[in-house]
Amino acid sequence: MRLRLKGLVFAWGLAWLGLGAVTGLVFLAAALLGDLEWQVSLALVAPLFAGLVCGGLAALFALLSMTNAPAKPFRLPPAWALGGVFVLALAAGLGLWQAEISLTFLTPIWVALAGALAPLAVVAWIVSRRPGAVTARRGWVAYGLGGTASTSLALVLELLLPIGVLSLVFGLADEVLPLAKDLLDALAFGPLSEELLSPGFLVILVQVAVVAPLVEELVKSLPLLPLLKRLKSPCDALSVGMLAGAGFAVVENILYAALLGDSWGGVLAVRALGAALHPFGAGLMAVAWWAVLRREPDAARQWARNYGLAVGVHALWNGTCVVAATVAGAWFQGWQVDLLGVTDAAVLLALLGAEGIGLLLALRALARWMQAPVDGGEIVAVPDLPTERAIAVWGLVCLVVLVPVGLGVLQTLW
Repeated sequence: MRLRLKGLVFAWGLAWLGLGAVTGLVFLAAALLGDLEWQVSLALVAPLFAGLVCGGLAALFALLSMTNAPAKPFRLPPAWALGGVFVLALAAGLGLWQAEISLTFLTPIWVALAGALAPLAVVAWIVSRRPGAVTARRGWVAYGLGGTASTSLALVLELLLPIGVLSLVFGLADEVLPLAKDLLDALAFGPLSEELLSPGFLVILVQVAVVAPLVEELVKSLPLLPLLKRLKSPCDALSVGMLAGAGFAVVENILYAALLGDSWGGVLAVRALGAALHPFGAGLMAVAWWAVLRREPDAARQWARNYGLAVGVHALWNGTCVVAATVAGAWFQGWQVDLLGVTDAAVLLALLGAEGIGLLLALRALARWMQAPVDGGEIVAVPDLPTERAIAVWGLVCLVVLVPVGLGVLQTLW
């Protein structure tokens, strides 16, 4: 990356670092005074994380690059460790929230930690087979840009694009909705069909399953273009793209948890099932942009194919989540769909789990397919098993975190 671009990345990261510092002061003041609802406090953690962590990483590693500091290989803790800490953070956050202990300070921090770890665990599982292929500078700058620049672009476009898309959709509504209602009634969905054809549901479905995939799969890898041009292989592009997607996912996870309030635990659990979604889409598009920038043969066709695949997978996942939430809400109101003797909740949860596992396996297969042999031989997988020392440390962390949370819950119950 040229010195001017490094300077721009440094300035961008520094600006977000300042925003994160200001947000942190507001967060601390609100926690001490106790004037804010816990959802508002959690919402503040999104710019706090984006500023201090993502912006800080971008500024730090851009500065190291500007000063020509020695490049070190990118490393992440083992996937099992990141996944385990995710479960621990989710349990700690749920315990504190249920016991109503430190709702405006500790609870949002544990929630944010849980939201951050699932996407990183996915990336760690993929890059463990090719350690050191991407430098720490490039990897963490990509992560920082994904959490700041990509999220900012997505927010702006997702506010502007829906106007045109919704106009098109509702222009066809008079012709399509009667046919859809007849189909749902024929399937014996009963009163649930009214929910699935309501204007509110359709607006949310279009926004989440159409607008969001189109916008997000376009913008997640855009800030990486100057960096992608200097990478040597599509596998390197896939790695930095995945990291940008992971940074994007963290901020989105925190915002969704804050938006949906009391359902935040279920939201993070479901999003953990689909933790590979944003790394997968951003990785695909990073590879496509890499081919375009290097003027590879058939690059335009590859870009269109990868974009269509990323948008399609994203739309499928988001659409399933919206339908699952709607059906679950209808189920709690007494409307239940019985599919071969299995309730709708179980079917939809199984479907989400299958989609999430499919995404993870597809991402791993894509990484293996793009992986080039090293030194003329096959790449040997790095062992991803916990050591005895790691197990001991893990047990100590569980005791330190879960025991106080458990005591607080018990104290509340009794």
